Amino acid sequence: MKRTVSFPIYAAAFVISLAIFVIGIYIGMLIDQANVRSISDDVSNISEKVASIQLLLLSEGNSSSFCPIYVSQLDSIDEDVERIGYKLSYLEEEKGIYDAELKKKYFIVEAESYLLSGKVRTLCGGDEVLLINFYSNRDCAKCRDQGVEVLKARDALSDEGIDVKLFSFDGEIGSPVAEAFAMQYNVTTYPSVIINGRTYAGYRSSEDLQAYIKAAR
Repeated sequence: MKRTVSFPIYAAAFVISLAIFVIGIYIGMLIDQANVRSISDDVSNISEKVASIQLLLLSEGNSSSFCPIYVSQLDSIDEDVERIGYKLSYLEEEKGIYDAELKKKYFIVEAESYLLSGKVRTLCGGDEVLLINFYSNRDCAKCRDQGVEVLKARDALSDEGIDVKLFSFDGEIGSPVAEAFAMQYNVTTYPSVIINGRTYAGYRSSEDLQAYIKAAR
């Protein structure tokens, strides 16, 4: 029995498949845009927390009586900052979404957290170590590896009861905050790591970082 090809059926199937494909892409774009908006909202929320600490620091001559509040709020801010950092990395590395302006806003709250942490440590007598990881997304073969080593060092020292606060800045994104910090700490190459104000240029292993951090305490 001779079979006939039903072109209308094939055409309809093609149109339906194409429509499903386009709808899938559109939904994916909506989800990505929602994620970006969510991160932007998170950054705004952190800014409000930072402002509350700054207000307290301006009152009563920087009274140490507020230290429990400072420490509690900064711990919450640090958790939020790190969570947002992971979200931004996921969007960039897995989704190919790079929002330079959002990242610059994120660097502002990260810088505020870093400066507040240093001030509160001095005022309240904390012993946490402040570490800045400077990287670049342009032609930096070791920058990603350095980020992994920094996390390994932080986690290993945490098991020993040593608290390390991490901050990361892309020095070539055009962020005034990142550029100011790079100038302050004489960062001229990427990656570079700053540990309690001391600069270590070039790639460093987890073991080296742990040694530097212990010496900085």
